[in-house]
Amino acid sequence: MNKVFKNKKIKIITTALVMILLFGLAFAFYQKKIRYNLVTISENKVYNSGVIPPDKLPGVINNHHIKTIIDLRDGAEQTALNPETRLQVNTEAAAAEKITGVRYFNLPTDQIPQDSTVKKFLKIMDDPKNYPVLIHCHHGVGRSRLFSSIYRIEYEHFTNEQARRSARFFWEFSNNFSKNSEKGLFLMNYKRRIND
Repeated sequence: MNKVFKNKKIKIITTALVMILLFGLAFAFYQKKIRYNLVTISENKVYNSGVIPPDKLPGVINNHHIKTIIDLRDGAEQTALNPETRLQVNTEAAAAEKITGVRYFNLPTDQIPQDSTVKKFLKIMDDPKNYPVLIHCHHGVGRSRLFSSIYRIEYEHFTNEQARRSARFFWEFSNNFSKNSEKGLFLMNYKRRIND
């Protein structure tokens, strides 16, 4: 009797673990392929995503009342982390131009941005008329999350550590923003502007 109970218990635990794993995989698929890794950084102000197909862009823009798109992709040279092509970037720019009331900025950046790119980004974010803003890169978990973290440090007064910790969500299996990663170190060393 005890052995039967033990086997039943193991079966229940195994089934529960499989269900949790399947739910996690389904959620990750949904977040990446259906929501394009879209996350809210600051409600009604700043959103972060991966590439949104041009035909789906108007819907996302309308749903979140986006006024400005900041596209961090270049497309000049494809790498594993930056796989976009110039044609993809140009296609999005053309699609954004067709959406009334939306401003599109292309700020190409590597995984770790140059100071000049950060300054251009902050100039856009300094203008209240540009909000709500969608910041995106190819995957929506690297470059765009880094710039979203800069936003949090500059405008929401997150500490560098708070911004680094909140850069990665629980369903993302990477060390993109670990303390010793390039992006983690960049955020920890980022110097917030001094307000006059």
